[in-house]
Amino acid sequence: MKPLSILRPVLLPALSALALHGQAALPESLTRQLQEAACVHLDFVQTRTLAALSRPLKASGSLVLARGQGVIWAVQRPVAITYVMGPQGLLVVNGDGTRERKSAQDSPVVAQMGRIVTAMTRGDWKTLDGLFTVAGTGRPEHWEVTLQPKGPTAAFVKGIRLEGGRFIDRIRMEEPGGDHTELLFQHQRMDAPLSEAERRLLAPEPGS
Repeated sequence: MKPLSILRPVLLPALSALALHGQAALPESLTRQLQEAACVHLDFVQTRTLAALSRPLKASGSLVLARGQGVIWAVQRPVAITYVMGPQGLLVVNGDGTRERKSAQDSPVVAQMGRIVTAMTRGDWKTLDGLFTVAGTGRPEHWEVTLQPKGPTAAFVKGIRLEGGRFIDRIRMEEPGGDHTELLFQHQRMDAPLSEAERRLLAPEPGS
């Protein structure tokens, strides 16, 4: 599975938290919880359907959002690989432990992801104003948000739909070519402490 196909869904938890701000029809408590939680752990199942393939591609793993530090997107199946996104850029940790770091200067995509991750961890709700038009419906126990891209964002995203209640439960992203990705989130834990391994992944490198 190519890194970009994995990394695009990394944006979605950030987008979902940002999209909920200011929507009167949606539960303000969800936004408040996401802002106040120092750390959120959850598990995910990703199904990516490509127009060129007869069967969808599936992946599963865990996600950690640590306020002020970054995001750990750990794919466990079908191939173990971990993506760590934070102020320094993107760190890729392969299953054999080898590491590759990409700075914001290496790729505009990495720079954009870094800005979104930073906005999410700081509660900066204005970051996506120029990227999406947001609409929301529902009740506190079940809501739905749609994101329609603006400008250059439409080149790689046709639309995003998010569903949830107390937490974000499901995200579906449509792409212009007919491909789509669906994420199902389970076992959400708010403010569970970082493990020692997670702290090491998020720690700045010496000399940085």
